[in-house]
Amino acid sequence: MNSATRIGCTLGAVAMTALSLAACSSSSPTTAASPSLVGGMTECTDAAVGAAATQAAQALGPENTFTMESLQCSEGWAVASGIVGSSTAPADGPQGAPTSFIFQAEGQFWVPQDKTKVCGSDPSSPTAPADATVPADLYTAGCLSG
Repeated sequence: MNSATRIGCTLGAVAMTALSLAACSSSSPTTAASPSLVGGMTECTDAAVGAAATQAAQALGPENTFTMESLQCSEGWAVASGIVGSSTAPADGPQGAPTSFIFQAEGQFWVPQDKTKVCGSDPSSPTAPADATVPADLYTAGCLSG
C-alpha cells in the first residue's frame, strides 16, 4: 500500500468517526415528560425546575412553598406555573395564589428572572413585544399569568 492510499484510508476513517459523533449528538424537543438537556448541563424536569421554583417562592417569604402544576421549556428558558402558599397553611384552608416563575439556564442551574426585565416593555401585550427576551412560545405562560 502506498502512502497516498494510507492517507486516503486514514482520512476516510476520520470522516466516518466525525459523522458517527454528529449522529449521536442530535437532540429532540424538550418537554417536562421527556427530560433532556437545555442550555448545557441543565435539565428541563419537574424535579430540577421545581427545586428552583421552591427556592424562588421561599425568597418571597421563608415559610412559602411552591406546588408546581405545569412546566414549559424552550431555548434554555423555563416557566414553572403553580401555587405559592404558606407551608403552615391548614389542609382545609386557602392554599395560596397562582404564580409563575421564569428561569433561564446558566450552566447547570436554573436562574430566576425578573419578569419586568424579560417580558418586554408592554406587559399587557397579548403577544411577546419585540424587546422581550423570554422566548415567544413561553411569553403567555410566564408573562401574562400569576
